[in-house]
Amino acid sequence: MKQLILAFISTILFSSCFLFYTFKDISIEPDVKTFYVDEFDNNAFNSPPTINQDFAEALRKKIINETSLTYDERNPHIVFSGDIKSFTVTPQAPTQEGASLNRLDIKIKVKYENSLHENENWESTFGYYADFSAEQSLFDVQDALIKEIFDHILEDIINKAFNNW
Repeated sequence: MKQLILAFISTILFSSCFLFYTFKDISIEPDVKTFYVDEFDNNAFNSPPTINQDFAEALRKKIINETSLTYDERNPHIVFSGDIKSFTVTPQAPTQEGASLNRLDIKIKVKYENSLHENENWESTFGYYADFSAEQSLFDVQDALIKEIFDHILEDIINKAFNNW
């Protein structure tokens, strides 16, 4: 009897873990199977020269890792395209000696085209920023800041594309 009760409690706890630790609520029409991420244009002044390629690759990886879609360059059901619109650094938190913080702000325009469900097509600009000490050089912190900003922007894109956000 103890074993039966223990098995029952274990089953409930195990099931609860699965309910608590679930994947994102991705909502993709069942007939949509493939996607493609086109190269993004870089229209941002003073940005790293490969920022557009880095972003496109990060978007590809995120979609592959978080959805059941297959990457297909030839006949995709969904196509993502767009451009890096801005890459700006502005002083924040002014002091008498100058700014104590700088802010890196990135904006990316994304076009989402679904060939099977054209009523779901959209075009939006996503942006995010990260602050860093004015005593640090942008060059020294740029890679980490770009990754942090991309992570937020990518999350917003996935939410809009697949979570009806």
